[in-house]
Amino acid sequence: MIDFSVCIELAFGEGDRPFPDRVRAAVDAGFPAVEIWDWRDKPLDALAAALDATGARLLTLCAEDWRNKCQLADRQSHAEFVRRVRDTAHIAVDLRAPKVVVLAGDVVAGEDIAEQRAIAAEALAQASDEIATLPVELLVEVVNREFEGPNALLPDTASALGLVRALDRPNVRLLYDRYHAILNGEPLGWAIAGDVERIGHVQAADVPGRHEFGTGTEDWVGELRWLINAGYDGHVGIEAMPLGESDLLYRGAQSLLRQALASG
Repeated sequence: MIDFSVCIELAFGEGDRPFPDRVRAAVDAGFPAVEIWDWRDKPLDALAAALDATGARLLTLCAEDWRNKCQLADRQSHAEFVRRVRDTAHIAVDLRAPKVVVLAGDVVAGEDIAEQRAIAAEALAQASDEIATLPVELLVEVVNREFEGPNALLPDTASALGLVRALDRPNVRLLYDRYHAILNGEPLGWAIAGDVERIGHVQAADVPGRHEFGTGTEDWVGELRWLINAGYDGHVGIEAMPLGESDLLYRGAQSLLRQALASG
């Protein structure tokens, strides 16, 4: 059954609340799981203590430094990429987090795109092997082109899913971020229909603005209904900057889920 997690980089930060306190606030609001981006700037011992004390699950964290992404089309970056994945995966194990998010970076100008994606697949295969004995999977994410730029090696869900499908590794799946997909012009279900088992996680926020469900133009009852009917039964991570109170996020999302279930 679908449930919801929340990105505490964007929510529950009112008053510059420390991250361990954001975990406690998210749990108090009803969330069973939370997500973070970069772990390197977090008080990990205090974060672990908050997770233990509340029973919350840390669901995802990122291997990449968004300001200095590895460019997987360039083999020179692969050793650094594998190191980042290895280091992040061990932190994930310490925090009992099952999913590590990775990016592919940009195209190399003037080179064949298919060959570049094959080179990126080599890096993901190396990283997959590096963490094969750990209870962690890699999630390949596509970010909207407005944010990431026009030269993304994986510009849409179809290209990322094609790479994941070609790798066919049990510990490499797709992060299906509906916020980014909508901004990239992707209709609901495009490219993933019939391949939902390759989705390791879903994230979402309303469009425009990246705020909570109901603040924009998207039909989230329809979105959730599609996921349910397609057989997705994981978390939907709310990765949104709330316009209202963070404390209301879970209640609002659950209301939409009940409507989706009722409308079948």
